[in-house]
Amino acid sequence: MISSSGSGKQGNGRRILQGMLLLASGRREGIGCFQGTPDSFGAALAPQLALLLVGIFQASMQADKVLGFTKLLLSLCVVLLPAVISHFYAHKWGRDALWLRYITASTWCGWVVVLISLVATVLAGLLFPPLLHQPGFMAALMVTVSVYEIWLQWYVARVGLGLSRGRAVLMYVSVLAATLVLYGLAALLPPHYIVMQDLLQPMISIKPSH
Repeated sequence: MISSSGSGKQGNGRRILQGMLLLASGRREGIGCFQGTPDSFGAALAPQLALLLVGIFQASMQADKVLGFTKLLLSLCVVLLPAVISHFYAHKWGRDALWLRYITASTWCGWVVVLISLVATVLAGLLFPPLLHQPGFMAALMVTVSVYEIWLQWYVARVGLGLSRGRAVLMYVSVLAATLVLYGLAALLPPHYIVMQDLLQPMISIKPSH
């Protein structure tokens, strides 16, 4: 017999997935599938924080531990930046009451981009295997997914916080600018971690087959 708490969690999971799919397809009613509570935001952050915990173990096993933990610290900052910056703007624009539900939805919707990238790669591998050996395919996929992610986060900000187009753009650009500043500092300061090398590694490592 399934407990009421278990069925409740399953129902909440379905609502979250439904909300992600609705928002991802440009339907604003998807925002209503998310709860605006500290627990709901914590649940949205949990998968990313779990990956960081795994990263701590991996970093401790590396020869260059300083670089490994620098990557982890940078990743943690990037994960938390959208919450910090969006909260600042939500307070500034009188949207405090909407912020928790918005940041919960925004955090969950970040996984939509990951799923799209994964599905596109798997389908390409199954239907057109040579594509996976073409750097141009990976570059095109990264650009397409990045453009979609920009639109999705902008759209969730508009719907979730009730913002104008301009304000939603300003908030997203602020998050992006702060992220780039962090990447720049990581490259300039020891141990000089260059993020772009990791981001472009899939394209660099792929060699055309002969």
